[in-house]
Amino acid sequence: MQNIFNIKSIDKNDCTEFWLTSIENHGKGIKIINYAIDFLRLNNAQAFSIRLFGNKNELALANEELRSKKLRKITCPPLLLIDDSSELRIQLHAISKVKSYPLCFDNEFIGREFEDNNAKYLMMHILPDNANDTRYAQAENMFNKADKFLIAFNSSFSDAIRTWLYADNILEWYDQLNKVRNIFFEKHGIYQHLVPASTGIGLANLNGTAMATQVLAVIPKSGNISIQKAFSPLQKPAFDYKSSFSRGVKVQTPHDQKLYVSGTASIDKRGVTAFIGDTAAQLDMTMKVVNAILDNAKMQWSDTTNAMVYFKHCHDFHLFDNFCRKNKINIPHVKLQADICRDNLLFEIELDAIK
Repeated sequence: MQNIFNIKSIDKNDCTEFWLTSIENHGKGIKIINYAIDFLRLNNAQAFSIRLFGNKNELALANEELRSKKLRKITCPPLLLIDDSSELRIQLHAISKVKSYPLCFDNEFIGREFEDNNAKYLMMHILPDNANDTRYAQAENMFNKADKFLIAFNSSFSDAIRTWLYADNILEWYDQLNKVRNIFFEKHGIYQHLVPASTGIGLANLNGTAMATQVLAVIPKSGNISIQKAFSPLQKPAFDYKSSFSRGVKVQTPHDQKLYVSGTASIDKRGVTAFIGDTAAQLDMTMKVVNAILDNAKMQWSDTTNAMVYFKHCHDFHLFDNFCRKNKINIPHVKLQADICRDNLLFEIELDAIK
């Protein structure tokens, strides 16, 4: 499967984790879903997170397959993001050797949980209930559902460490989305706990709602786990310009350290967009910012398990490949054309890493 997926794995005493990212121009079309399922079965693994990017027809077929009851023991609800690419792409995070269960609420399949010796991990895929509501109301509904689901699983939103917020036409209403998030965080005391790392990107979803979301929560089982915000030496905290997310979050256990780096773009220490109109310069600055986050966490690019790369214009995709070749960086990633949360931002990257 090496000619279909970039595969990263880590084998711990109590758990094995896998990260699969489809390679560019894999040529398998919708059949890539079958290869992913075959991988899960071959490794006796369960999917903890699935993200799919493609056209509406292929996404619908993939969703039907992955949500079938016969596969519920090994899959999870996929995030389905519409993309103009000519091929279906996938990012998959899977686990084996641990207890893992589907998360269901009111007969709705919403995610998956697993636990190791240090913590319980919950990944939820959440959509607003009513696509006909205003965007503001849908965002409110989404955050409230996330908290309701977590409470049902003996947790709360204060255990959330990472959110992925994909909003259709984000530039038209990002201020509203931020307002909803700020009010929710204030109401639920999130500012007194850990503010999650996050991504806010403009992509439509197959369900036609104003947004589609993933929420990752980590519930420690003992004092052997440390969860802290990560520091971005070349930027100021996003809170300083009223955007409620941490630059990253670190999860440290006796066996490893995981780093979740938020969507990161060319924003300087004043909170101002740098290099307006110059994609290559924005990319260069952004990669320096992320490198500093990794370095501060005592990690390297090679520790990356998966990454998402967003460009405002698809004709700039080659700039990332050129940069990585020049700087000897090789990370599993998916490139997408999408609006970023500011109209003058031309490039953004997010990644997860483990060491």
